[in-house]
Amino acid sequence: MNLLPGIGKKLRDTILDERKRRPFESFEDLDERVSGLHDPKETVVERILEELREDELKYRSFVQ
Repeated sequence: MNLLPGIGKKLRDTILDERKRRPFESFEDLDERVSGLHDPKETVVERILEELREDELKYRSFVQ
């Protein structure tokens, strides 16, 4: 299940693997350590806005 726009299975797995090595300290740290990730801050903002707009989403990560 991929809830963040633009992040597929391979990129998700790369993020999780990198996080296991060392927690991310900021969005900038995430962007530097994971190639192929474009504007992580904007990706999270888009998901939050989607959760706010859509009443019938099956999964919610940020907004209840």
